Amino acid sequence: MSPTRASRDLRRIRTALLVWYDREHRSFPWRGLTDPYAVLVSEVMLQQTQAARIAERFPRFMARFPTAAALAAAPTAELLAEWSGLGYNRRAMALQRAAAAVVRDGWPTAIDGLERLPGVGPYTARAVASLAFAAPAGVVDTNVRRWLVRRLAVADAPMELQRAADALATAAPDGRAADWTHATMEFGASVCRSRDPRCDACPVADGCPSRGVAAPVPVARQAPLRGSDRAYRGAVVRQLARWNGDGLADRELRRRVEADAAVGPGIDDDRWARVLAALEHDGLVHRAGGEVRLGAATIGACV
Repeated sequence: MSPTRASRDLRRIRTALLVWYDREHRSFPWRGLTDPYAVLVSEVMLQQTQAARIAERFPRFMARFPTAAALAAAPTAELLAEWSGLGYNRRAMALQRAAAAVVRDGWPTAIDGLERLPGVGPYTARAVASLAFAAPAGVVDTNVRRWLVRRLAVADAPMELQRAADALATAAPDGRAADWTHATMEFGASVCRSRDPRCDACPVADGCPSRGVAAPVPVARQAPLRGSDRAYRGAVVRQLARWNGDGLADRELRRRVEADAAVGPGIDDDRWARVLAALEHDGLVHRAGGEVRLGAATIGACV
């Protein structure tokens, strides 16, 4: 295919997806926001957590910590209590460190600067750059990866996927960088789905080599959660979050964690000690006076 024709095809795909997005997109509380802090919060929350669940928690979190300065100054225990139930509590800690960094140094607007913020990798940096700063940057999450492989027959390799996403992001100077980022993810989530793709409703089905024969695009599967150290770590934080910053005696905390059959079976003393030690190392809990409490031993140690 000639470069001219390839460019024309990319513009056609971009136009069709944006028209579809304008008509069909779901409404979420973070859509349309351009405040980089709000965008970063939503993107960190959405990592490995379903959008419907975040739609309930994002407004509450933003009401509790409305600015980067508010989050940076918050006691860690307060942050973790608010984050409880969203999983991957270290994300909250990294988010607070990122908030402290931008309070101190200001917001970087370029992708490489955003990547240097704590807990911000290539995907999140590109998402924030496009959504908050209107940068024409391709964003490749699981949903985008799937439809790029199917629709453009792109090799399932990070560099090839990013190259294709960037080509689409810069295919037309239409000033719709944020809408395009949302559209690419929305399309993969609601039309070019992992299972049962909706080829009959696809706005870019014309010319698609996978139309009607779309194969699954494999993703790495996590080890089962129940019975894992991650399950026990999360249960410890959830139990402590229910006590509004108060601590629990080690024995009582362990009893409550082990009583939750969804977490896993009872654990031995060595494993319990390992779970608590790992949480302490990450600054998620500390022990004092025979009790376990949320947050690092020194308030503000993470900022």
